[in-house]
Amino acid sequence: MELSPRKRAVLAAVIRAYIETGEPVGSKLLTGLIDNAPSSATLRNEMSELCELGLLEQPHTSAGRVPTSNGFKFYVDSLMQPAQITASAKNFIDSRLSDIYCDPEQIPALAGKILSDLTGLPAITCYVAEKAAEIRKTELIPVSNHSAMLLLITSDGRARSRIFRLGLGFTTELYKRFKEICFEAINGRPVTELTKAYMQSVAASAGIDSFILMPLFTAVFEMAGEIESRSVNLSGESCLYNICADEDTAQRILTLVKRRDPILMMLNDIPDGVGVVFGSDTGYKELKTDTVIAAKFGDNKNYRGAIGVIAPNRISYEQVMPSIEYISRRLTDIMSAALKDMEE
Repeated sequence: MELSPRKRAVLAAVIRAYIETGEPVGSKLLTGLIDNAPSSATLRNEMSELCELGLLEQPHTSAGRVPTSNGFKFYVDSLMQPAQITASAKNFIDSRLSDIYCDPEQIPALAGKILSDLTGLPAITCYVAEKAAEIRKTELIPVSNHSAMLLLITSDGRARSRIFRLGLGFTTELYKRFKEICFEAINGRPVTELTKAYMQSVAASAGIDSFILMPLFTAVFEMAGEIESRSVNLSGESCLYNICADEDTAQRILTLVKRRDPILMMLNDIPDGVGVVFGSDTGYKELKTDTVIAAKFGDNKNYRGAIGVIAPNRISYEQVMPSIEYISRRLTDIMSAALKDMEE
């Protein structure tokens, strides 16, 4: 859509004023916001034409104008001036990220918490493994005389564990037998191959010891099933209730996030760098007055993901977008380093 320079100036001024005040913007206010502003009558005509184009709307007769979702979209795509991340936001992100020491699977969710704390908005992160993880290690670690922890670690750094109480019949020989079977039949295999039928055959290979070892092999199957190739996490759930008009709307958005696929599809459409998906374009009525601002991270070979916020359309895009873009770049570096450490 092509707009004249005057219409561009009017639309930008209306949106900036509306973001700041939340009130409909009238022609009288605009005269003080636009350089070399024309008369109030001319500004009213320009705003009326912007309404006809679907970029502004008038809440009620005699009121000023407010931006539509298409107006916000035009502003972000064509009018907004790119900004740099502020020094305070950069320092906040760097200082908090420096404290992250955990397995790679948890890093995006922790970064989402940092982003939520910084912006005061609910943050979403998604993580997608590009290939099925393999079991790197299956180990039974003694905890006490009659209990042990079963540990499962994958090739991409994810881990699952369970504590078992072992009966008096669980001998050193059985421990060695379990370790041997895991080394031969489980370690090095893709998680997706550890089906129920396969694990039953593995247990059967233990012969007379299969009855005692079966709970451990069943646990391996269940823990492998918990390792998803895709995950979506929401941080700052309480912030969601702050931006929504009512609790029912917040609950519907929570349900949407828990379904995973809608969010994954939205975030997958984000372009390189930082992008905006307006809820009115998604077809999900839960987000009709909201926007998802996000940026992708990852190496596109082993893993990929996105981090962003759910925000009302009336948000300071200039302030939020640079922070999201910066944290996504830092997240790529941290994730890549963590995965490299796991490989070594």
